[in-house]
This record gives sequence, C-alpha cells and structure tokens, in this order.
Amino acid sequence: MHRWLLALVILLLPLAAEAGPKIERVVGASGVEAWLVREPKIPMIALQAVWRGGSATDPAGLEGRAALAADLLTEGAGDLDAEAYQSALRADAISIDAGADRDYVSLNLRTLSERRERAFELLAQTLTRPRFDAEPIQRVKAQALVAAQRARNSPGSIANNRFMAIAFPGHPYGRPAQASAESLERLSADDFGAYVKNVLARRNLVIGVVGDISPDELKRLLDLSFGKLPLEPQLELPGKTVPQVTPKPVVVPYANPQSLVLFGAPGLLRDDPDYYAGTVLNYVLGGGSFSSRLMEEIREKRGLVYSVSTGLQPMPAAGLFAGSLSTRNEQVGQALGLVRENLLKVARDGLTDSEITNAKAYLTGSFPLRLSSNSAIAGMLTAMQLAGLGMDYIDRYADYINAVTAEDIRRVAQRLFATGDLLIVVVGEPGGLGG
Repeated sequence: MHRWLLALVILLLPLAAEAGPKIERVVGASGVEAWLVREPKIPMIALQAVWRGGSATDPAGLEGRAALAADLLTEGAGDLDAEAYQSALRADAISIDAGADRDYVSLNLRTLSERRERAFELLAQTLTRPRFDAEPIQRVKAQALVAAQRARNSPGSIANNRFMAIAFPGHPYGRPAQASAESLERLSADDFGAYVKNVLARRNLVIGVVGDISPDELKRLLDLSFGKLPLEPQLELPGKTVPQVTPKPVVVPYANPQSLVLFGAPGLLRDDPDYYAGTVLNYVLGGGSFSSRLMEEIREKRGLVYSVSTGLQPMPAAGLFAGSLSTRNEQVGQALGLVRENLLKVARDGLTDSEITNAKAYLTGSFPLRLSSNSAIAGMLTAMQLAGLGMDYIDRYADYINAVTAEDIRRVAQRLFATGDLLIVVVGEPGGLGG
C-alpha cells in the first residue's frame, strides 16, 4: 500500500504543476452525486464523503455526540461486530475511517481497485447498519474520558474553549466541541443512532472520488453505498454570527512560567469577495512562518516568542481571524503590544510590493502540494463543493491570488484591523497587561 501511495505522489506532482486534474460530475440513479478524477494508471480508489452537521449540532449537555458517533461507525456494522468488521477490512486491504469536527462529519475510504466491490459493500453497511454495541461504546467513551481529563489541564484546550465561548456567546460555536465527563455519562447508543439517522442524508452530502474507476461503475457503487440513506437531513445548522471582541484581555490563571495567548477578531467568510486578498494579507502577517512580519518583529528582532502565527478561519456560520503565541509571563504585555502595533500598521499602510509579490509566489507555488495523493485530491473535491466553488477552481486558483492588488489588501486590512479591537485570552500568569 505505501509503495502505491509513493508512486502516486511522484506521478501527480508534474500533473498538478502543469494543470488541474479533469473533474467529472457523476450522478447515480438514487440522485447521489460525486465529483470524480479518474486516474487509471494507479489501481487504487480514494473516496471522501462529507455531511454538514458536526459537533456544533450537538445538543447542550450532549457535547461529543457527533465525534463519538463518527468514531463508532467503524466499530461494527451489519452482521459484523467490531472485531469482525476490522478483520474484514484487513482481509482485503481496505481502509475506512470517520471523524467529526465543528461543522462536518466525514468518512474516508481507500481500496485497491480490484477490491472495490467488497469495499463499497462494507461502506454501505457502515452507513446504513451501524451497530453501536455496548463494548465499543464503553471503550470509545473510556478513551474520550481520558482525553477530556487531559484537556482540563491543557493550556491549549483551556484557551481554545474560553476563546470560543467568549467569541460566540449563546451560539453553538461557543460550546466545547469535545465530550466532557458529564456528557459522556449521558450519551447513549440511541443518541448516536439518532445523530447518524438525522445527519447522514443524501441531500446533506458531498463526495469526492479519485482513482481507477469509470463513471458508470462509480454510479453503481454510489447507489450501493449511499442510495439507501434518508433523502433529507433532520437537523438545524448554526445560524450566521459575528465573533465578539472584548475591551481588555481575559486571563485564565494557570501556574506556569509561560503564558499561552490566543487573539482574534471578526474575519472573512469563504464566499467573501475579499477572501483572496485576506489570504495574501494573512500570509504576510502571520501565516508565512519565519517569513511573516509578526515572526520578524516579535521573534527575530526581539526574541520574545518561539513562534507566533495567524490564520483565517472561514467557518460556515462565521469568519474568524485568529492567532496565537507563547511567551514568558513577564513578556506577555510587550508581545501583545507588538501584535496590536503591527495590525494597526498594516491597516494604515498596507503591505510592500515585495511582500505581496513573495506571498503570491508562495501561495501559488505551494498550491499543487495539496494535490499530492489520491486522498488529498478527494478532500479538495469535497472542500470545493462545500464552498460552492466551480470545477475550474484548481485551474483558476493562481488567477484569484495574482489578481489581488495592493489596494485590495489595504482595504481588507482596514476592514479587519483599523479599530484595533481584539479578543485576547491568556492562559498563565501574565505580566504587563495593564488594567
């Protein structure tokens, strides 16, 4: 299996550098649609299926429902208990895994082309006849409990949960995505079954497929695996919202020589006309690792942090600009002052021509690396569908980035940072924050 994947990487890199892969729209008799990239030279198939409705749909008090339900999908299905199910996968070198994040639940399948019939049969059982037996539920809950106990003492988890709660008060995004000891006590097989029944529906689904398979064969297998799912989902997705900021930093006391700092502000939705300008701007500010302004100003010139980074988070219901840094307690105020100073400076002056040129070169040059395997391309296909991007997006990505002007960046920087308002959460015993 690993040799085939390595060969695929070598094969696809020249293709991705020259032009995007040809995408075909395939629709089965059941109405299930997939975007397909045919690759007959390597006898493998990778599929990713994604449904809208992740942990943000968990009811209050049942946090972790989506994540655990996804984990349990591959713990037995149909007539196969957990052990027999995994043995069946191993016998034919098939891989099926599932997971849930805040907004989506996804399932990935990888198989040799010659084993596709068995792979899609197992996939059908996974989706339509999950077992949720007592033993795997107990085992998965025990693992989740250990993770929850660790999270309670993890500065990163503490900071993230507090940050999201303050940014999104009263909104599903403001609730923890992971299970707690209390919610694990409440969650039952009925809860997991209801989640799967209500969320894994055909009209709530996007699919990307890459590999050695024809469109006609894929139509048949789509109907086999997904055709018996309910047509309509029964769920309420989170409504659109705007992240909140605070007048001063929020400090969570934590005995440690260093403080972890999260900072953020309202960002950009994925369909915002300024999204590509924001992408270039963010790369220069804090998304470009050691080439970013914040790394240069805070780490290289002053040695205040090991790293500082920023990112755009275009979630379906909210756009967020967020960053993080870690530094010694007594240096927190100075480091945050430099963050604010640089955000205000770019809002006032924009970026230099050389910064823009270098950012564009990196963003366009590194884009083909996202297409370095069957699974990566399948993931790109689902992401494109979820974001409402056309089939020509891969070919046009460089045009979108290169079309960004200095004036576009200045406008977006003013829109995001001109007020200087930030949400700041510090976990530690920081100094120099003032009143």
